[in-house]
Amino acid sequence: MSPKPKKKPTAIPGGGTGANSAYQFRTDDGYKSIAEMDPTPRVHRSVTPAGLTYGATPNYDGANRQGTGTSIFDPVLCELVYRWFCPPGGLVLDPFAGGSVRGIMASMLGRRYTGVELRAEQVEANRQQWDDMASTCVLEPVSDPEALTPVHQRAGVWLKRDDLFIVNGAPGGKVRTCLALARAGQRGLVTAGSRSSPQVHIVSRIAQHLGIPARCHAPEGELGPELVAAQAAGGEIIQHKAGYNNVIIKRAEDDAAALGWTEIPFGMECEEAVTQTRRQVANVPEGVQRIVMPAGSGMSLCGVLWGLRDAGRTIPVVAVQVGADPTERLARYAPPGWERMVTIVPSGTAYDDPASVTEFSGVTLDPYYEAKCLPWLQEGDLFWIVGIRQTMQVPDRATASGAAPTWIIGDSQDIGTLVADEADLVFSCPPYADLEVYSDDPRDLSTMDYPEFIEIYGRIIEAAVARLKPNRFACFVVGEVRGPDGFYRGLVPDTIRAFEAAGARYYNEAILVTAVGSLPVRVSIPFVGSRKMGKTHQNVLVFCKGDPRLAAEAIGVVEVGDPGEPDGAEEAPADERPEA
Repeated sequence: MSPKPKKKPTAIPGGGTGANSAYQFRTDDGYKSIAEMDPTPRVHRSVTPAGLTYGATPNYDGANRQGTGTSIFDPVLCELVYRWFCPPGGLVLDPFAGGSVRGIMASMLGRRYTGVELRAEQVEANRQQWDDMASTCVLEPVSDPEALTPVHQRAGVWLKRDDLFIVNGAPGGKVRTCLALARAGQRGLVTAGSRSSPQVHIVSRIAQHLGIPARCHAPEGELGPELVAAQAAGGEIIQHKAGYNNVIIKRAEDDAAALGWTEIPFGMECEEAVTQTRRQVANVPEGVQRIVMPAGSGMSLCGVLWGLRDAGRTIPVVAVQVGADPTERLARYAPPGWERMVTIVPSGTAYDDPASVTEFSGVTLDPYYEAKCLPWLQEGDLFWIVGIRQTMQVPDRATASGAAPTWIIGDSQDIGTLVADEADLVFSCPPYADLEVYSDDPRDLSTMDYPEFIEIYGRIIEAAVARLKPNRFACFVVGEVRGPDGFYRGLVPDTIRAFEAAGARYYNEAILVTAVGSLPVRVSIPFVGSRKMGKTHQNVLVFCKGDPRLAAEAIGVVEVGDPGEPDGAEEAPADERPEA
């Protein structure tokens, strides 16, 4: 996929439904997947076992060879490998960076990427493709309360990014409500919240932004990260003996009345919260099948339901209850007939228990709210991200992608000097011997006889594994190739031997099945004469340097299988639950 396209594309994280359509590019001819981008070919020879040369094909990107010789790396395979075998924020090292897909996908999934590639023109094409994509993938944070927060798509799901409303470092739709309430009184702000709630931090940040004081009432005990952050923003923390929430709420109300300051209600329970959220429904895309969102206090949910009513839209809403039962507030603040508009499902966990999976397609989620919605997401949904506690923010929060990929021009035998940092994953798709020849450079592996190829190939694997951290995985996507005599050369077992010799043991294998296409027609005559079968797969080889259990621990929890509906959890009476 590496050559520059005829029509300069720009990438969007979405543009359709289905796994592959989550990574599409916008061209003058409309949205196209990576494989449809009509690249300008650079002529090189693709050598068949009989030594014949056919066609001009795009530069190598491995793992999805077509009958024409075109090679495109599968972005869905990329996503699985990064999720399963690389920790969020980890560094991916690619010693055969003959295309942009692995780098682009690493960035989109919140991983860092360094690829080494011999050919300068290939690196230039990779960088250009990233520049084209990144120009449309940056999501600018919003600070104007009247502006609509962005909507974009990942893995077949639309994301409504209310977490990108950011004022003075405080993100989320509730910040918009707090700002609107605070402008009504400029003397000072008073609020109440639990030790783990983001509310006190939001109020302290807005007060700091407006240059007024804030007093925050909370239960006694050790200050949680949000309360510590609230103090750092200038908020005064007033602690009370732990008990019912309504006691602390009353203390805050009395304090605000005595001082003549503005009270920011517990859970943002007020009409202003509904008003501030309902207008945000305006940019929900056509074709959304459902809206899935967390229901804490239920005020954001009420705003969404009113917004749907305003727009005359009948999109079903699934609200994941993460704290106290919101139905009382829905009865008061939601539109009439709200019961027919929303299905409330329990999260299955207590409010204070964080979700084990806190990321969706590279987007970091609040572990106590949005992350608990993940089991209910389906393709075609819109996932309404209300906010994220400021202490959970990542540096690249305001972008749809992470750090830009790094491509280095050089010989991968020299990775030890070219790459300074240790990697969390080695991931690549090497040249399949001389199946495709990519340049006339004598250092290019595809120009070498097989014995020399294997010798240099082994050195590159050794250099890459040496840059891999202990207790980490490596993954190579390879396929068998035939020699001039028609027999397989043994590239797959040779790859395994090279990794084992480098200190990474053979741990997993998967099969990547590629499209059959015209293969049955192309192999029919050779099969009759030689019984030579066509091949429609590559081998996904996974190795581990060190202990795979420690490697898995470093990566964290990943979703596997069908999570189904989580078991319900017994909950405390409403007044005894923490603020949600």
